[in-house]
Parts: sequence; C-alpha cells; structure tokens
Amino acid sequence: MRVLGIETATAVCAAALLADGRIAAESLLDAGRVHAERLMGQIDEVLGPGGLASLDGVAVSIGPGSFTGLRIGVSVAKGLVVARDIPLAAVPTLEALALHASETDALAPGTRVLAALDARRNEVYCQFFEVASGGPVPLGEPHDMTLEAVGREAGGAPVLVTGDAAVTIAAGGGAARGFRAVSQRARMCSAASVARIGGRLIAEGKTEDPAVLEPRYIKEFFLKTR
Repeated sequence: MRVLGIETATAVCAAALLADGRIAAESLLDAGRVHAERLMGQIDEVLGPGGLASLDGVAVSIGPGSFTGLRIGVSVAKGLVVARDIPLAAVPTLEALALHASETDALAPGTRVLAALDARRNEVYCQFFEVASGGPVPLGEPHDMTLEAVGREAGGAPVLVTGDAAVTIAAGGGAARGFRAVSQRARMCSAASVARIGGRLIAEGKTEDPAVLEPRYIKEFFLKTR
C-alpha cells in the first residue's frame, strides 16, 4: 500500500510517501508561509515517476495548528482523494508529533510525552501521551491551555516535551516541574509520522468523507483550561 502523508499544521510544510510499510521519500521545508506555493511540488517530488496513479490513500495532519496551514493541507488532500477515488485518513497532529519524538529519540515504553504547539497569547495546544510498543497512547484529549495550566496538569511527574512550544515550556520554569524538551530534530512536525499513522487508519477502515472533513482547530470545540 502506498500512502501520501501531508503535514502543514505549523511552519513546517512536508510530504512523505509510505510504501509497503516504510517511508520511501520525504520532503520537508521549515520556512513558514510557503505551504500554498510549495506543497504540490513537494508531493510531486515524493511520489516520483508513478505520480498520483500509484497512490492507494492520502493521510493529512488534521490539527490543531495554524488555521491557514491546516486549511491548505486539508484542501489539497481532499482534491487528491476525490480525483483518484482513494481513501482519506485524518491524522491528529499532536499524535503524529508524539510518534515522531518517540521514534527519533528512541524513547522507552512508559515515557510520558507532552506534544505542544504554540497557540499564541501565552497558550498552547497540547496533549499528553505515554510511549508504548505500538505507538504513543493518548492520556487525555487535546486542549487549548495556558502555560501555567500545563504545569499544573503534569503534576510534577517527569515529562518530555515535543513540538514548537517545547523550549518555551521547558525553559519557563518547566524544568522544575519535570518538563524537558526532546532533541531539536524530534520536535518538528513530520509528514512521515502522518503517513505511518494514516496508513494504519486506512488499513483499519477508519477513513473520512472528503465532502465533510474539516480541520480540527481545537479552540472552536474545547473550553480553555485555566
């Protein structure tokens, strides 16, 4: 099975191809605001000679994250699956972040991970996970939280933080509360992780209707925790 992964939830604009269980190609740009101009070229690059005709499914990072970036990624994914009549998987951005961190830094099972993205105004989109052999297991729902509330929710237990808010959380008194940032490479959003999770969702029949799929912005659907 060949699945295209699309990641546009943050400044990272990326595409990756999962082929028969492994990542065959990935293109990543961390330039900010290039999604509309560069994403289709990246998709062409990772698909290679087979192009769209070789695809069996598309997985897209569904949020939370940048409203504009998410809309671009979801719109492109919808167009591709409608054109090819193939399945579409919606991959939670924070889960993909947690998977990338656990694989990149080879985190041991049982490790607690906080995936956190900057939501501006001293707030973050975040979700706690525990590393397991089959991938990160969510310990709750994603939230829009203040930085102060994140520290209280951790309860002082050791937590590794990934995402573009990792340094802010770890540096702003977070170390005293048990927070530590993962490596820089492990903190970036990854289209490869989106493709891996999306491939599993498609294999399990957990696909989306492109006619009604919308980005999951979080702020519109969850109350802030203060």
